Amino acid sequence: MLLYASLLCMTWLLYRVLRSPSSLDKVQGPPAASFLTGNMLQLMDRQGWKFHREIACNYGSVVKLHWLFNAPVLYIFDPVALQQILKDTATYDEPPWYIESNRMMLGPGVLAVSGDTHRRHRKLLMPVFGHRHLRPLVPIFYNVIDKLITAIDSRVGATEGNIEVSGWMSRTALELIGQSGLGYSFDPLTEDVADPYADAVKSFTPVATCAEMILLRQAIPFLKYLGPNWFRCWIIQRLPIRSVQRLLHITETLHMRSLEIFQAKKAVLAAGENDDAKDIMSVLLQANMAASEEDRLPDDELLGQMSSIIFAAMDTTSNSMARTLHLLAEHPDVQEKLREELLTATTINRRFDYDQLHALPYLDAVCRETLRLYAPAIQTFRETTKDTVLPLSQPIRATDGTLFTSLSVSRGTNIIVGLLASNCNEALWGTDAHEWKPERWLAPLPTAVESAAIPGVYSNL
Repeated sequence: MLLYASLLCMTWLLYRVLRSPSSLDKVQGPPAASFLTGNMLQLMDRQGWKFHREIACNYGSVVKLHWLFNAPVLYIFDPVALQQILKDTATYDEPPWYIESNRMMLGPGVLAVSGDTHRRHRKLLMPVFGHRHLRPLVPIFYNVIDKLITAIDSRVGATEGNIEVSGWMSRTALELIGQSGLGYSFDPLTEDVADPYADAVKSFTPVATCAEMILLRQAIPFLKYLGPNWFRCWIIQRLPIRSVQRLLHITETLHMRSLEIFQAKKAVLAAGENDDAKDIMSVLLQANMAASEEDRLPDDELLGQMSSIIFAAMDTTSNSMARTLHLLAEHPDVQEKLREELLTATTINRRFDYDQLHALPYLDAVCRETLRLYAPAIQTFRETTKDTVLPLSQPIRATDGTLFTSLSVSRGTNIIVGLLASNCNEALWGTDAHEWKPERWLAPLPTAVESAAIPGVYSNL
């Protein structure tokens, strides 16, 4: 723990040297829970939904929180401010600790690069996730779900009808992503087969995003001052911190198996075999081979995409599926209405193609409402790259009683975008914003939601 304490002390000294009075000093917010970690542990707690809702309810859409050593951080979900923060990536970029720690864990994929490199990655990736490439994946999903049904059915009698849904959704999500994303099967589902890679994938997000690890990841940018890369790796490998050692084992397992899959897939495509492969990674490799020299990604960045796809999709998919089933169990009226829609629209062999699935309005409403109220990611991070002025949709009252219609934000200010708070903003969604009501999507959305134009990836979320 001596090295750990030394790193924290070094961070504190740098903070004392560099800190100037903050432009956020007059913004209202809750007190820090501790001097060392501020409100960070409350924000990053895996059961921290209540804290997010409390600060939104008590302080509004612009809140001052506290980060390490009480450094001020802006927690915001004001819709006008979100438009600027999420669209002006030159001014509001992902913070260095987030980018660099992602790169160490996942490799140089889309989640671990910024600037021109990030734009180059997105240019290649966006068409891969378009309708033309997603449409042929539907049969793959049915194949996996059929195995899930068989597996659960065979265990119902043996377990007296008690099924641990969360674990099954985790296994199913991994297999869905493995087959559709990488063209690789991790889990037969119908039998219990141990797979170190599958275990590493399932463990990655809980370890990498736990409060302790988020705290340690803050120190990553300072490692470059400790000497060459081999020396930094040597230090990290010897840190006597259990979560660090566990994460090192997980990332090494992910890298080695990803490298095997990547090299095998690349060799098959280079030989002109399996040109009709439909999985996302095969399509990405083909697109990269056809790209111009300036847009083509090197192998290490392509390999990084594999880990990024798994990381981005694994927990989000499994948690959303488990949450949806839980909500349907709690609301039998919704479950019955959804079942009626599906049975009425039943096709041959009860198989819906891509377009038929999108033509089921109540199913779509159930999915949207679950993602709104139980966002897979409840927050994301940004840092200002220069002094700027942040516009606000509504004036906020400062601690001294004055009103701010905009907010001066200094270079280097940490910003937490409150995704969950935005999705449950009563000023936009109404007084029932915290209630699960799929029917709200079957009528025109509130005018406030439409006019806010939240720059989300799906349905104003």
